[in-house]
Amino acid sequence: MATFIQLVSNQQRELVETTYKMQKDAESKRKQETVAAIIIQSWYRGMRTRYYLRYLSHCACTIQRTWRGYMGRTFCRIRVKNLVMIMRNNFYNAMAVCIQKHWRGFYARKHTHNYYARKRYLEALAVKNSIVRQELEEYQNQLNMERQKRIQQKTEAKMEFEARKHHYLLSTHQKAGIYNSPFREYPHEMEFRLKVARPLSHQNKDFITENTISTNRAPVTEQGSIVKDEEQIQGPFLPQRRVHMQRLKPLNPSLRVSTNYYSLEQEREKMKGKEWTKRLHEVPFLPFSKTKEVYKPLLHTASKYGHLPYGTKYFTEENKALHIADKQMQTVVSPIPIFDKFGQTYAKGSVVLQ
Repeated sequence: MATFIQLVSNQQRELVETTYKMQKDAESKRKQETVAAIIIQSWYRGMRTRYYLRYLSHCACTIQRTWRGYMGRTFCRIRVKNLVMIMRNNFYNAMAVCIQKHWRGFYARKHTHNYYARKRYLEALAVKNSIVRQELEEYQNQLNMERQKRIQQKTEAKMEFEARKHHYLLSTHQKAGIYNSPFREYPHEMEFRLKVARPLSHQNKDFITENTISTNRAPVTEQGSIVKDEEQIQGPFLPQRRVHMQRLKPLNPSLRVSTNYYSLEQEREKMKGKEWTKRLHEVPFLPFSKTKEVYKPLLHTASKYGHLPYGTKYFTEENKALHIADKQMQTVVSPIPIFDKFGQTYAKGSVVLQ
Protein backbone atom coordinates (compact mmCIF):
# COMPACT_ATOMS: atom_id res chain seq x y z
CA MET A 1 0.00 0.00 0.00
CA ALA A 2 2.85 2.32 0.90
CA THR A 3 4.58 1.37 -2.27
CA PHE A 4 1.48 2.10 -4.24
CA ILE A 5 1.15 5.49 -2.62
CA GLN A 6 4.77 6.24 -3.42
CA LEU A 7 4.38 5.24 -7.00
CA VAL A 8 1.27 7.31 -7.30
CA SER A 9 3.00 10.34 -5.77
CA ASN A 10 5.97 9.96 -8.12
CA GLN A 11 3.78 9.49 -11.19
CA GLN A 12 1.61 12.38 -10.21
CA ARG A 13 4.40 14.77 -10.65
CA GLU A 14 5.29 13.28 -13.98
CA LEU A 15 1.64 13.18 -14.97
CA VAL A 16 1.20 16.88 -14.20
CA GLU A 17 4.28 17.76 -16.16
CA THR A 18 3.20 15.58 -19.01
CA THR A 19 -0.29 17.07 -18.93
CA TYR A 20 1.06 20.59 -18.79
CA LYS A 21 3.39 19.86 -21.68
CA MET A 22 0.68 18.27 -23.76
CA GLN A 23 -1.63 21.17 -23.00
CA LYS A 24 1.07 23.60 -24.06
CA ASP A 25 1.65 21.70 -27.28
CA ALA A 26 -2.06 21.55 -27.88
CA GLU A 27 -2.39 25.31 -27.33
CA SER A 28 0.46 25.96 -29.73
CA LYS A 29 -1.16 23.74 -32.45
CA ARG A 30 -4.82 24.62 -31.71
CA LYS A 31 -5.10 27.23 -34.47
CA GLN A 32 -3.50 24.96 -37.09
CA GLU A 33 -5.72 22.04 -36.07
CA THR A 34 -8.81 24.30 -36.19
CA VAL A 35 -7.98 25.41 -39.73
CA ALA A 36 -7.35 21.81 -40.75
CA ALA A 37 -10.64 20.71 -39.22
CA ILE A 38 -12.52 23.52 -41.02
CA ILE A 39 -10.92 22.50 -44.32
CA ILE A 40 -11.81 18.85 -43.79
CA GLN A 41 -15.38 19.70 -42.77
CA SER A 42 -15.88 22.09 -45.67
CA TRP A 43 -14.54 19.55 -48.16
CA TYR A 44 -16.76 16.83 -46.74
CA ARG A 45 -19.84 19.00 -46.61
CA GLY A 46 -19.21 20.29 -50.13
CA MET A 47 -18.70 16.79 -51.46
CA ARG A 48 -21.87 15.61 -49.72
CA THR A 49 -23.88 18.59 -50.98
CA ARG A 50 -22.61 18.17 -54.54
CA TYR A 51 -23.41 14.51 -54.45
CA TYR A 52 -26.89 15.28 -53.17
CA LEU A 53 -27.43 17.92 -55.84
CA ARG A 54 -26.15 15.51 -58.47
CA TYR A 55 -28.56 12.92 -57.20
CA LEU A 56 -31.47 15.42 -57.31
CA SER A 57 -30.49 16.49 -60.83
CA HIS A 58 -30.35 12.86 -61.95
CA CYS A 59 -33.77 12.22 -60.42
CA ALA A 60 -35.22 15.38 -62.04
CA CYS A 61 -33.76 14.43 -65.44
CA THR A 62 -35.18 10.96 -65.11
CA ILE A 63 -38.65 12.30 -64.23
CA GLN A 64 -38.56 14.92 -67.02
CA ARG A 65 -37.28 12.39 -69.56
CA THR A 66 -40.02 9.96 -68.67
CA TRP A 67 -42.78 12.64 -68.73
CA ARG A 68 -41.59 14.24 -71.95
CA GLY A 69 -41.35 10.88 -73.62
CA TYR A 70 -44.87 10.05 -72.54
CA MET A 71 -46.27 13.42 -73.73
CA GLY A 72 -44.32 13.20 -77.01
CA ARG A 73 -45.68 9.74 -77.73
CA THR A 74 -49.21 10.92 -76.83
CA PHE A 75 -49.00 13.98 -79.14
CA CYS A 76 -47.42 11.87 -81.85
CA ARG A 77 -50.29 9.38 -81.67
CA ILE A 78 -52.83 12.24 -81.83
CA ARG A 79 -51.04 13.87 -84.79
CA VAL A 80 -50.70 10.61 -86.64
CA LYS A 81 -54.38 9.94 -86.02
CA ASN A 82 -55.33 13.39 -87.38
CA LEU A 83 -53.05 12.98 -90.39
CA VAL A 84 -54.53 9.59 -91.16
CA MET A 85 -58.03 11.06 -90.85
CA ILE A 86 -57.12 13.97 -93.16
CA MET A 87 -55.57 11.59 -95.70
CA ARG A 88 -58.68 9.42 -95.63
CA ASN A 89 -60.96 12.45 -96.00
CA ASN A 90 -58.89 13.73 -98.93
CA PHE A 91 -58.98 10.30 -100.53
CA TYR A 92 -62.74 10.00 -100.00
CA ASN A 93 -63.29 13.54 -101.35
CA ALA A 94 -61.17 12.80 -104.41
CA MET A 95 -63.11 9.62 -105.05
CA ALA A 96 -66.43 11.49 -104.52
CA VAL A 97 -65.32 14.25 -106.94
CA CYS A 98 -64.37 11.63 -109.52
CA ILE A 99 -67.72 9.87 -109.17
CA GLN A 100 -69.64 13.18 -109.30
CA LYS A 101 -67.63 14.32 -112.30
CA HIS A 102 -68.40 11.19 -114.28
CA TRP A 103 -72.06 11.20 -113.25
CA ARG A 104 -72.58 14.90 -114.02
CA GLY A 105 -70.83 14.53 -117.33
CA PHE A 106 -73.01 11.57 -118.24
CA TYR A 107 -76.19 13.34 -117.10
CA ALA A 108 -75.29 16.58 -118.88
CA ARG A 109 -74.42 14.80 -122.12
CA LYS A 110 -77.60 12.72 -121.99
CA HIS A 111 -80.22 15.19 -120.71
CA THR A 112 -78.90 18.76 -120.56
CA HIS A 113 -76.60 19.34 -123.54
CA ASN A 114 -77.56 17.33 -126.58
CA TYR A 115 -74.57 17.12 -128.89
CA TYR A 116 -76.55 16.77 -132.09
CA ALA A 117 -78.99 19.54 -131.13
CA ARG A 118 -76.03 21.76 -130.31
CA LYS A 119 -74.45 20.88 -133.63
CA ARG A 120 -77.64 21.75 -135.51
CA TYR A 121 -77.88 25.00 -133.57
CA LEU A 122 -74.31 25.97 -134.48
CA GLU A 123 -74.91 25.11 -138.13
CA ALA A 124 -78.08 27.21 -138.18
CA LEU A 125 -76.20 29.98 -136.39
CA ALA A 126 -73.49 29.88 -139.06
CA VAL A 127 -76.16 30.13 -141.80
CA LYS A 128 -77.83 33.00 -139.94
CA ASN A 129 -74.47 34.70 -139.56
CA SER A 130 -73.75 34.42 -143.29
CA ILE A 131 -77.20 35.84 -144.13
CA VAL A 132 -76.78 38.72 -141.71
CA ARG A 133 -73.30 39.49 -143.01
CA GLN A 134 -74.57 39.46 -146.58
CA GLU A 135 -77.45 41.77 -145.73
CA LEU A 136 -75.13 44.07 -143.78
CA GLU A 137 -72.80 44.22 -146.77
CA GLU A 138 -75.72 45.05 -149.02
CA TYR A 139 -76.89 47.71 -146.58
CA GLN A 140 -73.37 49.14 -146.40
CA ASN A 141 -73.14 49.22 -150.19
CA GLN A 142 -76.51 50.94 -150.34
CA LEU A 143 -75.36 53.54 -147.81
CA ASN A 144 -72.17 54.09 -149.78
CA MET A 145 -74.15 54.53 -152.98
CA GLU A 146 -76.52 56.99 -151.29
CA ARG A 147 -73.56 58.88 -149.86
CA GLN A 148 -71.90 59.01 -153.26
CA LYS A 149 -75.18 60.14 -154.78
CA ARG A 150 -75.57 62.92 -152.22
CA ILE A 151 -71.99 64.04 -152.79
CA GLN A 152 -72.54 63.97 -156.54
CA GLN A 153 -75.80 65.93 -156.23
CA LYS A 154 -74.11 68.47 -153.99
CA THR A 155 -71.21 68.81 -156.42
CA GLU A 156 -73.63 69.08 -159.33
CA ALA A 157 -75.64 71.76 -157.55
CA LYS A 158 -72.49 73.66 -156.73
CA MET A 159 -71.29 73.45 -160.33
CA GLU A 160 -74.72 74.58 -161.56
CA PHE A 161 -74.67 77.52 -159.17
CA GLU A 162 -71.17 78.45 -160.33
CA ALA A 163 -72.32 78.22 -163.95
CA ARG A 164 -75.34 80.47 -163.28
CA LYS A 165 -73.19 82.87 -161.31
CA HIS A 166 -70.49 83.13 -164.00
CA HIS A 167 -72.89 83.04 -166.93
CA TYR A 168 -71.30 86.22 -168.21
CA LEU A 169 -68.16 84.24 -169.12
CA LEU A 170 -70.07 82.41 -171.88
CA SER A 171 -68.49 82.58 -175.32
CA THR A 172 -70.17 84.70 -178.00
CA HIS A 173 -70.00 84.73 -181.75
CA GLN A 174 -67.62 87.67 -181.69
CA LYS A 175 -65.50 86.80 -178.60
CA ALA A 176 -64.44 83.44 -177.19
CA GLY A 177 -64.69 82.98 -173.44
CA ILE A 178 -62.03 81.77 -171.02
CA TYR A 179 -63.48 78.24 -171.11
CA ASN A 180 -63.44 78.12 -174.93
CA SER A 181 -59.89 79.19 -175.57
CA PRO A 182 -58.56 78.68 -179.11
CA PHE A 183 -55.54 77.01 -177.57
CA ARG A 184 -57.70 74.14 -176.29
CA GLU A 185 -58.40 71.15 -178.46
CA TYR A 186 -61.90 70.87 -177.01
CA PRO A 187 -63.93 73.38 -174.97
CA HIS A 188 -63.96 73.05 -171.18
CA GLU A 189 -66.88 71.33 -169.44
CA MET A 190 -67.87 74.63 -167.88
CA GLU A 191 -68.52 76.01 -171.34
CA PHE A 192 -71.32 73.49 -171.92
CA ARG A 193 -72.69 74.19 -168.46
CA LEU A 194 -72.74 77.91 -169.18
CA LYS A 195 -74.76 77.28 -172.35
CA VAL A 196 -77.40 75.28 -170.47
CA ALA A 197 -77.47 77.34 -167.26
CA ARG A 198 -79.80 80.22 -166.67
CA PRO A 199 -78.26 83.48 -165.43
CA LEU A 200 -79.01 84.67 -161.91
CA SER A 201 -81.26 87.67 -161.38
CA HIS A 202 -80.56 90.19 -158.63
CA GLN A 203 -84.20 90.70 -157.54
CA ASN A 204 -85.90 89.58 -154.29
CA LYS A 205 -82.64 89.11 -152.40
CA ASP A 206 -84.40 88.54 -149.05
CA PHE A 207 -86.83 85.87 -150.39
CA ILE A 208 -86.02 82.43 -148.93
CA THR A 209 -87.66 79.13 -149.86
CA GLU A 210 -87.22 75.53 -148.70
CA ASN A 211 -85.41 74.67 -151.95
CA THR A 212 -82.55 77.01 -151.19
CA ILE A 213 -79.24 75.35 -152.11
CA SER A 214 -76.73 75.73 -149.27
CA THR A 215 -73.21 75.98 -150.62
CA ASN A 216 -70.05 77.68 -149.55
CA ARG A 217 -71.26 80.74 -151.44
CA ALA A 218 -74.63 82.56 -151.39
CA PRO A 219 -77.76 80.31 -151.86
CA VAL A 220 -80.06 80.49 -154.86
CA THR A 221 -83.89 80.63 -154.82
CA GLU A 222 -86.37 79.15 -157.32
CA GLN A 223 -86.70 82.53 -159.05
CA GLY A 224 -82.95 82.55 -159.55
CA SER A 225 -82.14 85.39 -157.18
CA ILE A 226 -79.10 85.35 -154.96
CA VAL A 227 -79.93 85.24 -151.24
CA LYS A 228 -77.21 86.35 -148.89
CA ASP A 229 -77.10 85.44 -145.24
CA GLU A 230 -78.12 88.10 -142.80
CA GLU A 231 -75.35 90.12 -141.40
CA GLN A 232 -73.97 88.45 -138.30
CA ILE A 233 -75.32 90.14 -135.18
CA GLN A 234 -72.69 91.06 -132.65
CA GLY A 235 -72.83 88.53 -129.81
CA PRO A 236 -73.86 84.87 -129.34
CA PHE A 237 -76.83 85.04 -131.74
CA LEU A 238 -77.72 82.82 -134.71
CA PRO A 239 -78.83 84.16 -138.07
CA GLN A 240 -82.56 84.80 -138.47
CA ARG A 241 -82.88 82.27 -141.28
CA ARG A 242 -81.50 79.44 -139.13
CA VAL A 243 -83.66 80.43 -136.14
CA HIS A 244 -86.73 80.51 -138.40
CA MET A 245 -85.95 77.02 -139.74
CA GLN A 246 -85.47 75.65 -136.23
CA ARG A 247 -88.71 77.22 -135.01
CA LEU A 248 -90.73 75.73 -137.88
CA LYS A 249 -89.13 72.30 -137.55
CA PRO A 250 -91.91 69.70 -137.12
CA LEU A 251 -92.10 67.84 -133.80
CA ASN A 252 -91.32 64.13 -134.01
CA PRO A 253 -92.01 62.75 -130.52
CA SER A 254 -90.92 59.21 -129.72
CA LEU A 255 -93.02 56.47 -128.15
CA ARG A 256 -91.78 57.31 -124.67
CA VAL A 257 -92.67 61.01 -125.04
CA SER A 258 -96.05 60.49 -126.69
CA THR A 259 -97.19 58.21 -123.83
CA ASN A 260 -98.84 59.93 -120.89
CA TYR A 261 -96.53 60.08 -117.87
CA TYR A 262 -99.40 59.57 -115.40
CA SER A 263 -101.11 56.73 -117.28
CA LEU A 264 -100.24 54.18 -114.57
CA GLU A 265 -101.70 56.31 -111.77
CA GLN A 266 -104.85 56.96 -113.81
CA GLU A 267 -105.38 53.26 -114.44
CA ARG A 268 -104.92 52.56 -110.74
CA GLU A 269 -107.55 55.17 -109.88
CA LYS A 270 -109.97 53.61 -112.38
CA MET A 271 -109.36 50.14 -110.95
CA LYS A 272 -109.95 51.41 -107.40
CA GLY A 273 -113.18 53.05 -108.52
CA LYS A 274 -114.40 49.83 -110.10
CA GLU A 275 -113.58 47.86 -106.95
CA TRP A 276 -115.42 50.43 -104.82
CA THR A 277 -118.58 50.23 -106.96
CA LYS A 278 -118.65 46.43 -106.74
CA ARG A 279 -118.75 46.34 -102.94
CA LEU A 280 -121.94 45.04 -101.28
CA HIS A 281 -122.00 47.49 -98.35
CA GLU A 282 -119.82 50.22 -96.90
CA VAL A 283 -120.24 49.21 -93.25
CA PRO A 284 -116.88 48.03 -91.91
CA PHE A 285 -116.74 44.44 -90.68
CA LEU A 286 -116.90 44.27 -86.88
CA PRO A 287 -115.29 41.25 -85.19
CA PHE A 288 -117.04 39.04 -82.64
CA SER A 289 -117.48 40.31 -79.09
CA LYS A 290 -115.47 37.44 -77.59
CA THR A 291 -112.20 38.54 -79.18
CA LYS A 292 -109.56 39.92 -76.84
CA GLU A 293 -108.16 42.54 -79.21
CA VAL A 294 -110.09 45.76 -79.72
CA TYR A 295 -111.00 46.53 -83.32
CA LYS A 296 -108.99 49.48 -84.66
CA PRO A 297 -110.69 51.27 -87.58
CA LEU A 298 -108.64 52.47 -90.52
CA LEU A 299 -107.27 55.99 -90.56
CA HIS A 300 -108.88 56.99 -93.87
CA THR A 301 -112.35 55.55 -93.01
CA ALA A 302 -113.01 56.99 -89.55
CA SER A 303 -112.16 60.20 -87.71
CA LYS A 304 -113.58 62.32 -84.91
CA TYR A 305 -115.31 64.49 -87.55
CA GLY A 306 -117.27 61.57 -88.99
CA HIS A 307 -116.89 59.16 -91.91
CA LEU A 308 -114.82 60.95 -94.57
CA PRO A 309 -113.39 59.58 -97.79
CA TYR A 310 -109.65 59.58 -98.17
CA GLY A 311 -107.95 62.55 -99.78
CA THR A 312 -110.71 65.18 -99.72
CA LYS A 313 -110.51 67.27 -96.60
CA TYR A 314 -108.12 66.22 -93.86
CA PHE A 315 -105.46 64.52 -95.97
CA THR A 316 -103.78 65.40 -99.26
CA GLU A 317 -106.31 67.61 -101.01
CA GLU A 318 -106.55 68.10 -104.76
CA ASN A 319 -108.95 70.75 -106.02
CA LYS A 320 -109.57 69.97 -109.69
CA ALA A 321 -111.75 73.08 -110.10
CA LEU A 322 -108.62 75.23 -110.02
CA HIS A 323 -106.95 73.28 -112.82
CA ILE A 324 -106.44 75.13 -116.08
CA ALA A 325 -107.01 72.03 -118.19
CA ASP A 326 -108.19 68.49 -117.52
CA LYS A 327 -105.29 66.96 -119.40
CA GLN A 328 -102.07 66.43 -117.51
CA MET A 329 -98.93 68.22 -118.65
CA GLN A 330 -96.76 66.08 -120.89
CA THR A 331 -93.02 66.53 -121.10
CA VAL A 332 -91.78 67.08 -124.66
CA VAL A 333 -88.14 66.28 -125.28
CA SER A 334 -86.07 65.47 -128.32
CA PRO A 335 -86.91 62.00 -129.70
CA ILE A 336 -84.58 59.09 -129.10
CA PRO A 337 -83.77 57.32 -132.42
CA ILE A 338 -83.56 53.84 -130.87
CA PHE A 339 -87.21 53.98 -129.70
CA ASP A 340 -88.37 54.67 -133.25
CA LYS A 341 -86.91 51.31 -134.31
CA PHE A 342 -88.79 49.39 -131.62
CA GLY A 343 -90.20 46.12 -133.03
CA GLN A 344 -88.10 46.27 -136.20
CA THR A 345 -85.57 43.56 -136.98
CA TYR A 346 -82.04 44.35 -138.00
CA ALA A 347 -82.04 41.63 -140.70
CA LYS A 348 -84.59 40.31 -143.13
CA GLY A 349 -83.41 36.71 -143.22
CA SER A 350 -84.32 34.30 -140.47
CA VAL A 351 -83.50 30.69 -139.67
CA VAL A 352 -85.83 28.43 -137.75
CA LEU A 353 -83.98 26.28 -135.24
CA GLN A 354 -85.36 22.84 -134.59
